[in-house]
Amino acid sequence: MLLMTLGRLTLSEADADVADAVSRGEVHEALRLGLARMERGAGVEGRDLAALGQVMIQALLAAGREEQAEELMQRQLRHYETLPRARMRQLSSLDRGQLFLHMNKPGRAAESFNVVADADDAPVLPRVLALAGLAKAMESMGEHRRAARTLAFAEQLAQAPEVPPACLVLLTAIGLEQQVCRALRHYDDVTNVNAAATPALRTSLQSVQQDLHAVPAAAARVRFLLALMQPAAAVEARTTASVEALFDGVRWYKDRRLAPLEERARVEAALALLDRGLAGSACDILGPLAVDDARQLHHRHAIELRYCASRLHVMNGRHSDALRCYRQHAQLSLARLRFELTRVPYSRFLEQQERAEQADADQLRLPPRYRRAYQFMLDHLHDRTLSVRRIAAEIDVTERALQMAFRSHLGLTPAELLRKLRMACIRTELQQMAGRDSVLAVATRWGMGNRSTLAHNYRQQFGEAPSATASPLGSHERASLAMSVAMATGASSLEGGMRAGPPSLGIQPPLAVHPAQGIEPPRDAQAAMEVPTLADATAMPLGVVRGGPAEAGRREVVTGGD
Repeated sequence: MLLMTLGRLTLSEADADVADAVSRGEVHEALRLGLARMERGAGVEGRDLAALGQVMIQALLAAGREEQAEELMQRQLRHYETLPRARMRQLSSLDRGQLFLHMNKPGRAAESFNVVADADDAPVLPRVLALAGLAKAMESMGEHRRAARTLAFAEQLAQAPEVPPACLVLLTAIGLEQQVCRALRHYDDVTNVNAAATPALRTSLQSVQQDLHAVPAAAARVRFLLALMQPAAAVEARTTASVEALFDGVRWYKDRRLAPLEERARVEAALALLDRGLAGSACDILGPLAVDDARQLHHRHAIELRYCASRLHVMNGRHSDALRCYRQHAQLSLARLRFELTRVPYSRFLEQQERAEQADADQLRLPPRYRRAYQFMLDHLHDRTLSVRRIAAEIDVTERALQMAFRSHLGLTPAELLRKLRMACIRTELQQMAGRDSVLAVATRWGMGNRSTLAHNYRQQFGEAPSATASPLGSHERASLAMSVAMATGASSLEGGMRAGPPSLGIQPPLAVHPAQGIEPPRDAQAAMEVPTLADATAMPLGVVRGGPAEAGRREVVTGGD
C-alpha cells in the first residue's frame, strides 16, 4: 500500500481524482475511474497515460486481479513506444518489478527495479519509486544493509525541488515498515538493536502517522505497524485492546476488498500474536489458513504459514506435527535462498557506498587533512575533469605536498590511485554487466572516455583487454568491487613497497549481509528443491531459518518483508 500511495505522486493534475481515491485506499474506485479514462484515451498525452497505467497496474495487483494486471502491462507497451527507447525500458522495468514484488519473487523484482535505480538519466521521481521497490526486494532477500542504503539514497534524491514533499514522508514510512518487519521476525543480527530502539521506533511511527493524516491509506498501514509492535508491558500485550487493534487492521483491508493485502496483514498479525503467546487469537486471525495444510503449501506466503503452523502445533503439544511443518518450512526457505540470491543485481550506487566504507581503513593511514582528499577522490571517480590539482585545491595544499603524503602513507601517488580505482570499478561493472553495455559506455561512467588510454591502462593492470572481461564467458564472475580494488591496488603497493617500503593498501572485501551465512544446505540438495510449491506459479516469499520449534531458547524462523 505504501508503494502504491508513493506511485500516485506521478499522476498529472488531470488524474487528481484517481490519486485521491488511491490515497483514501478506495482502490476499486480508482480502478473504475482510471481504466475508463484509459479506454477513452482521447486527449491524454502519452506520458500521462503511461503514468496512469502504472498506477492502475499496482491497483489491480492490490485488488487481486493479477491476470488483468498482466494484460494491462502488455497494452502499456504500446503507449511506451511513443517515448524514447531508454524511457520505454525504464517504464516497462518498473511494471515488471511491481508484478514480481507482488508475487513474492524478490530476486526478479530487484533485477527489474535496478534497471531504473541505476540509471542516472532517469527522471527523479520514477527513480525514487524504483529505489523504494528495490529496497523492499532487498529486504525480502535478507539484504538488510543494502536495503537501508538503497532507501537512504532514495531519500537523498527525494529532496530535489521537483519531488513533492509527501514523497519524503512516505519513504520514511517505508523505512519504518522495514524496521518493524525485522523486529517482528526477530532477525538474529539485529535483535539487540531492535529491542533497544523499540521506544524510539514507536515514537517515529506515531510522528509519521500524524504527518500522513492527508493520506488515509498510508496512515492505516502505519497504524497497523504500531499494533504489530510488542507493547512495552507483557500484560498490555495480552489485553483485548491490543489484540483488537490487529483485527481492526485486517478488517480495514477486508472492507476494501484488497485480498492480497488482507492476507499479508493476517500473516503479520499471526506472527505478532504467536510472539505474545496468544495461539487462539493467531488461529482466529489466520482463519482457514491456520488448518488447511494443502492451501498453505500452495500459498504465496507458504513459508510464513508453515512456521505459524509449527508454532501452533508446539503450543498445542503436537510436537511431531510441529517438526513436520518446520521441516517443510526449512526446506522451502533454503531452496528459495539459493534461488533468489543468484539474482541479486549489480548496482553502481551500492558499490560506491560499499567502496567508501571499505576505504575507511586506508584513509586512517593518511594524516587527517589528507583523508578529505581521499574521500573527495572516491566521491568523484565518475568525473572526467577530476585532476590532482583539483584534489589539492579541495583541501588547500600544494600538488607536491599531496603527492608526497599519498606516496609515503599509501605507496601510490594520487594519479596512480585514481587510475587504479577507476580501472577496478570498470572491471567489476564489465564482469557484472557482461554483454549488456559497450566497454566505452561503462568506462565513460567512471570518468574514462579515451579508448586508447583505457585499453593501455586496463591491459597493464589486469593483463587482458577490457573486451575480454566483458565477454559473456566471464559473466559468471561475481567478484565485488571492493575485492577488485584490493587486487588492483595490492599488487602495485607491493611494487611500491619494493621501491620505497610503504605498506600496501588494505582494502577489504565488502561485508555483505547474506541471510544464508552460517547455514549448511542439506546434503541431498535435490530433496530440498523437490517442494511442491516451487513449481507453482505463485512463488512464496523468501525465508531464513532461525531455529527449531521444540526449543524455546533457539533461533526462530525469519521470513522476508513484503
